[in-house]
Amino acid sequence: MSSKAEIELSETEQRNIEMACAALCVDYCEIVDAKDYQRMREIFAEDARYYSPATPDTLVQGAEAIVAYLSHIPAALVTQHLVCNIRIHAESPDAATGSCKILLFTADGNAAETPDGRKAAETKRIGVYHDRYVRTPGGWRIAERRGKGLLHT
Repeated sequence: MSSKAEIELSETEQRNIEMACAALCVDYCEIVDAKDYQRMREIFAEDARYYSPATPDTLVQGAEAIVAYLSHIPAALVTQHLVCNIRIHAESPDAATGSCKILLFTADGNAAETPDGRKAAETKRIGVYHDRYVRTPGGWRIAERRGKGLLHT
C-alpha cells in the first residue's frame, strides 16, 4: 500500500495533463532550434532544475539561469531536434513525470544553404530527457529536466 493518498484522475484529466506536458517537450526543442532562449521562461518553472545532456552532472538552477546557460550555444550552430517516444504519467492534478527521446542534427550556420538546406554535420546524437512537471498559475511547466546522451555517430 502506498504511503501517499492515491488521487484518481478522470481519463479526460489524464489526457489533458499528458497533452500539456508533451507540448512542453516539443516547445523546448522548437525554442532551442529557433534560438529564442528568452521563451524558456514560458516552459520552465521559476525554480526549475536542468541538467543538459552535454553536462549531465551539472545542475543549472532556475529559469533565469537556464536562459543564460542556453544563450551560450554558439550563434553559428544550427540545430534541429526531433522529439519522439514522449511518455507522460500524470501523478496528480498538479504533478506529472515523463520522458522523451531526442534525435539531434547540427550544421554550420556559416555554410552555404542549398535548396536541400545545409549539409548536416556527420555526428548525429540520440538522447533522452527525464522530466518532472508541475502545474503553476501560468500553466504546466517543467520542474526538472535531466538529459542524457544515448548514442552518436
